[in-house]
Amino acid sequence: MPTDFDNRAAAIFGTSEGVTNWPYGLSTPHPRRSGLSSERLAEATAHAETAQKTIVDWAEHHGLRYTSVGCCQLWLLRTTSRRCPDCTCRNNGGLDYVWLDHANGWLKDGRPAALTSAPYSTNYNEENVEIRQCLDSDERLRVAFGPGWYGHGTTQIALWRTDRITDVNPAPIST
Repeated sequence: MPTDFDNRAAAIFGTSEGVTNWPYGLSTPHPRRSGLSSERLAEATAHAETAQKTIVDWAEHHGLRYTSVGCCQLWLLRTTSRRCPDCTCRNNGGLDYVWLDHANGWLKDGRPAALTSAPYSTNYNEENVEIRQCLDSDERLRVAFGPGWYGHGTTQIALWRTDRITDVNPAPIST
């Protein structure tokens, strides 16, 4: 029987065969298929559970719903959520693939509102060339940085449209 948390997560991420469609890196490891020792499995499971709680709380706080279609600033600037045409995406083989590592798209009222990523670096700020280009490309875009839910030495970067969501704060804890 689904718990309250399962229902909350399903409302944000959807489900497949009764299992929440977690973004990359947030699924709870399977005890037999993971190949992890008991100790490593317990650590990975605890990490996943903390990350899952963090991302659900964060998305609910901002009134956002996840979409696997969100990829780059071009997606974020669209009026509807649809993938970038081949060879135009700034993430998938494009100019921003490094800082958009582990990218997640977020919808507000069914429209692109925010994009989060978790690159393996703590050296990101508003003056990074790629991020500055995004911010300079449209006056509605803002960015914030924090620890986020992914963990593993990453920094959460949150890029959002101020006409669809006033403010976005990165997730408050690192996992």
